[in-house]
Amino acid sequence: MVRRSGLVLAFSAAWAFGCQPKIGDECVGSVDCSQQGDRLCDTSQPDGYCTAFNCQPDGCPEEAVCIGFGLELDPSCSAETYDPRWPRFERTFCLLACEEDGDCREGYRCAAPSARRASSIDVDNELAGSKVCFPAAEVAAEPAATSPCVR
Repeated sequence: MVRRSGLVLAFSAAWAFGCQPKIGDECVGSVDCSQQGDRLCDTSQPDGYCTAFNCQPDGCPEEAVCIGFGLELDPSCSAETYDPRWPRFERTFCLLACEEDGDCREGYRCAAPSARRASSIDVDNELAGSKVCFPAAEVAAEPAATSPCVR
């Protein structure tokens, strides 16, 4: 009996530490991404997307890049411009780093943040310029032009 419970304990530990979900994995709820609460499920993305919200530059796990969204407060770009790294309403998320579409799961494409149809920027220092896995529907066919509102 002791031998059997030891085997179950060893299997449970291997499963818990060896098969942890990564940034970019499919999810239904945040528990699918982390038992510790350090990763959340973004259910607004197709089939869910394991991520960490409010990341800091170079603060994501090694397979991910910190990306900022919501760069423009005023889409008409009146007279005011500002530093795009930390605008007031920007949200940051860890997204899976990639080199090609095959590095992303089905329904996602590997693209630079500038290729996304809506504003987003790479806020990492160490991995600046990396591509990440975006939902395929959000990636423009041609890279988006840099906004005149963002310096």
